[in-house]
Amino acid sequence: MTGSLTWLILMAAGAAAQLDLDCAAPERARALIEYARLSEIEQVEDIHRDALDKALALCLAGQGRQACRAEQRRQADLEWERILAEIKARYEKMHKDFEERCRASIARGDRATTEAS
Repeated sequence: MTGSLTWLILMAAGAAAQLDLDCAAPERARALIEYARLSEIEQVEDIHRDALDKALALCLAGQGRQACRAEQRRQADLEWERILAEIKARYEKMHKDFEERCRASIARGDRATTEAS
């Protein structure tokens, strides 16, 4: 289960890194970051749910089935919480980096305007 989820996270992270974030339109950029974050969570959630279903199907019928299913769910919940935390941290960093980059460009612009005067 972990391999396919890790691959998806890496793929989504690459796509998120290519967002067109424009300091001239900060609200649009923030909305784009949020949209990408929610989209990635939904994609990973779908794959995670499918992986859990497959893991549950591997639990053999009989005495240990309920314990096996409970353990699979427990492991899946732990994995989901880890992945969700990674996604949230990545997008928080993206948002912070965007804000810092825009503040830096405004500061440079202010100095350039002052120096030109």
